Amino acid sequence: MRFLLLVITLVYGWSTPGQYLWPSRWSPTEEGLCWGLLQLVRLLGVLAALQLLLWRLSSARMFSGLYVLLTPFTFLGFDRERWALRLSLTMAFSGDLLLQQHALNREGFLMQLAGAEQPCELQEVSILVESLSFFDLALLWALFAAVLFTLLMMV
Repeated sequence: MRFLLLVITLVYGWSTPGQYLWPSRWSPTEEGLCWGLLQLVRLLGVLAALQLLLWRLSSARMFSGLYVLLTPFTFLGFDRERWALRLSLTMAFSGDLLLQQHALNREGFLMQLAGAEQPCELQEVSILVESLSFFDLALLWALFAAVLFTLLMMV
């Protein structure tokens, strides 16, 4: 993560036109560093929100929330049951790989993947769907209104 933050700062600092910090062709610009800092703050905010979400919710509740939030896409033909099943199986498989203590190289990973493709016992996957509270519905409507307002202001 530190490497990504450093690269964002370098790319914005040295590729955005503006006022140079010192008189040189290889100098970063003030605007570039300001835009880079703004992107760093945004990225850190997203990471902090994601960490808080992962800390507060179990995987079952997280899948339930995503399942409910994808309800409007069913009108467009999006199969949310299939998506939830694929995501839960992917998370279970990646969790099993992360629990192994030895580091996998490319060949080890491919052998592990080939072993996973062999028929094995069936697993039951269930998604606990909770109804939304009044606060949740109010928050969703406020978010929808904010997105709609933003789109109207762009026109």
